[in-house]
Amino acid sequence: MSLIHYPGSDHQMAVISIDAGHARDIMFMLTDAHALISDLASGTAPAAACQATAVLADASSEYTLASLASALEETVNWLASARHGALAQIPGD
Repeated sequence: MSLIHYPGSDHQMAVISIDAGHARDIMFMLTDAHALISDLASGTAPAAACQATAVLADASSEYTLASLASALEETVNWLASARHGALAQIPGD
C-alpha cells in the first residue's frame, strides 16, 4: 500500500457519497496528476523534479515523488472500482 496511514487507522472508516460523474471527473484529474508526477519521479526533467521534491519538503509531506505517484495510482484504481461497483447496481434498460 502506497497511501500513508497511521497505526490504528485501519479500523476507522469514512463513507462519502458522490455521483458517478464527479467520481469520473476526479479519476481523470488524478490520472493526469499521476502521469505528471510519475514523469517527474522518473527523472526525465531533473530541474522540475528537484523543484517538486523541494515543494514536498517545504510542505512537510511524508511523500516522495515516487510514493505520491504510487498513492495517486492506488486512489484512481479504488475510485474506478467503486464507480464500476456503483454503476453495476443500476439496472439496464
